[in-house]
Amino acid sequence: MSTPRLTQVEPAVVHKMASVLKSQKPEVIQNHFGIGLNTWVKLREGRAIRHSVAVRLLQRLQRDQLI
Repeated sequence: MSTPRLTQVEPAVVHKMASVLKSQKPEVIQNHFGIGLNTWVKLREGRAIRHSVAVRLLQRLQRDQLI
């Protein structure tokens, strides 16, 4: 069984994401970024997230012109 690859998201990107949110409610985070609350907490704390989630998140942020 392989271990999942982890990826660190740049703090500047996380800061920009936080500036967009009007609420920290799970449904708001999911609607804006397509990630769950646990992933959001990891990002805010500067922790790495699963690589596949980071790739999808960054693609979504680029599509929505947030980065």
